[in-house]
Amino acid sequence: MARRMMCRALAALALASLFARPLHADETENLTALARVWAAAKFLDPALATSDIDWDGALLRAIPKARAARTDADLADAVGAMLAELHDPASRIVKSAAAPSKPAEVPLTRTDGEVLVVNFGSHAARNGIDVATELRRIAKDVANAKFVVVDLRGGNGDEIDYDFAMQQLPWSDVAISAPNRTVAYHSGYAPQVGGTSGGYYSGLLEVSGRSFSASPKAPQRIAFIADRRSGVPDVALALRDAGRAFFAASEPLGDELAFNATSIDLPGGVQAEVRISQFRNGNVSVDVIDPDPVAASIAALRGQRQVAATPQRAKAPAAPHWRADDQYASMTYPDVEHRILAATRLWAVIHYFYPYLDLIGDWDATFKQFIPRFIAAANADEYARAVVEMDTHVEDGHSFVSGPEFVQKLFGGPGRVPAEVRVVENEFVVTHSDVPELHAGDIVESIDGQPFRERVEQMRALVTGSRELPRTHRAAAFALRGPSDSTATLAVRGANGPRTVSVKRVPFKMPDASNPYRVLEGNIGYVDLTKLTPADVDAMFDELAKTSAIILDMRGYPRGTAWPIAPRINTRHAKIGAEFRRREVSGMNLGSDFSVAGFYFDQPLPKADKPLYTGRIVTLIDDRAVSQSEHSCLFYEQAAGSKFIGTTTAGANGDVTNLVLPGAIVVSFTGHDVRHADGRQLQRVGIKPDIEVAPTIAGIRAGRDEVLERAVQYLNAGPR
Repeated sequence: MARRMMCRALAALALASLFARPLHADETENLTALARVWAAAKFLDPALATSDIDWDGALLRAIPKARAARTDADLADAVGAMLAELHDPASRIVKSAAAPSKPAEVPLTRTDGEVLVVNFGSHAARNGIDVATELRRIAKDVANAKFVVVDLRGGNGDEIDYDFAMQQLPWSDVAISAPNRTVAYHSGYAPQVGGTSGGYYSGLLEVSGRSFSASPKAPQRIAFIADRRSGVPDVALALRDAGRAFFAASEPLGDELAFNATSIDLPGGVQAEVRISQFRNGNVSVDVIDPDPVAASIAALRGQRQVAATPQRAKAPAAPHWRADDQYASMTYPDVEHRILAATRLWAVIHYFYPYLDLIGDWDATFKQFIPRFIAAANADEYARAVVEMDTHVEDGHSFVSGPEFVQKLFGGPGRVPAEVRVVENEFVVTHSDVPELHAGDIVESIDGQPFRERVEQMRALVTGSRELPRTHRAAAFALRGPSDSTATLAVRGANGPRTVSVKRVPFKMPDASNPYRVLEGNIGYVDLTKLTPADVDAMFDELAKTSAIILDMRGYPRGTAWPIAPRINTRHAKIGAEFRRREVSGMNLGSDFSVAGFYFDQPLPKADKPLYTGRIVTLIDDRAVSQSEHSCLFYEQAAGSKFIGTTTAGANGDVTNLVLPGAIVVSFTGHDVRHADGRQLQRVGIKPDIEVAPTIAGIRAGRDEVLERAVQYLNAGPR
């Protein structure tokens, strides 16, 4: 009995040491490779949009094998086992084909009795020049041949556009069409929790096969010889469907013949192939398999060898049904596999869908950097911190993490000091206070005994921003946070010297929305856009109709008023307010850079049938203007040529979407690349002021609004 208990104890100790052990040299690389294959299938394989395959589970089961892999073959087995859960022969592990060191010296065309042999592949490897220049002669030879063998081997499909070359040749005396393809299609990333104004969606896209017109004269039958590298052009698929052609190879091949899979390189000369499309009327396979496929094809064309029957056509793909990712909400502290799933999801969604990926550095390197952090996380707090700190590398004012209490306590808690602290003249200064204990112009030296600057730096590790100053202001806001109803003790330095104050933290509340507009001295209208509501807009224009100018104060977040305001000030008769781009991910744009492959559109300015305000427009800005605030500025820039006065805005715009991670953690990020109407970049640049002016400590203490004063001065100086 004692011996059995000792054995159990040793086994438990060995198991514990397995999970506590440090990463071996290749473990991060193995998990990175596994993640790349998993993500490609998740977003590109149409079967995952129509089936109930547990693709999370496939990754979770593969993770221990990938972590334990010590050889390239071990890793290939782990990835292959994951792909096997798709139950699809097109998604698999294959050995990479070696590129030919030198194109074979064969003639472009030759004849074997009544059979014409065209060596497309080997000549394409010589840049396709001879193929292109000889197309007219080849066309004549094809038209006059009874049978044709087209050998596509010898190139890698990059040297010549087979489709273009093939279209120039007379293959059929009747019109033919290639089969339709169905691909997964993602227009941006649909939020996993709640809604968005972005209009993002996922589904299946059916792409019509290309049609080919009839030629007066054409061969009776054609054989296409392919290998794993070459693929076959659309016209070959059309000819095969019409019963005019068959496919031959030296080994069994399937959908890779028709570029129905994407290949992901793995170590050791192997590739993971992942399906990217389905044919509406069935999949592709080789009809003739022979070590010498040219000779076998010639024999088959002459009737000396049987060609395999065309396989039974598959049923049409099922209708897609969107499912939100599992939040694993009960996992306050997920096991190591689910923590790796979390890192993988975060990397994969940003990699495929974040529209500003080129602006945030090496995201792949960030993933590799954080894999060990997620594995080593010893408790819920460390797991949450790993998520939050990885997300800070998505340097964007729209990037933030929310979720259960174990996440929120990293940011101090829900309680807020009822005051605003911003950087003014390199000091952390109270710029607005709702309590008598704190005065506008107080410099915050410490909070709860900790130097405030130190506390801000700690919070900077947990927050991000599109620009450094907004990130600092975001960190300062969190530095004031704490548990609900807790008391913050602040050491401040005011106009009359230092003092210590105690302030109760309170829940967030919307600012007072009274008196959103008024007339300033000099017959200048003033509108506080943080208070104005859409219902107020018409009354505001009625009240300010006879003013010479309107100052729009955009130093904060608006309430959706740009849409009714812009048409009322559109003296420039502008048509477009902003330019939008969002990433499209599908098997159709595979091979292109997903960061530039997308849905681009111009957003029109709304129209109005109400009186046009023709006075001058000035907009006050600083980095509190973010997202919809900056979008409003784009509208006012286009509609009225607004002058901007103040300091640069946050530089973060685009409808927010989100993903979910185990533990019900929600990670929000920008879904659209939004630009000025002329295409100029806004993200990480911001709206820059025409006249730069920032508050001073002395001005704040004196109760002055120096930015507003400068705007009035500018307008009183007369038109410019």
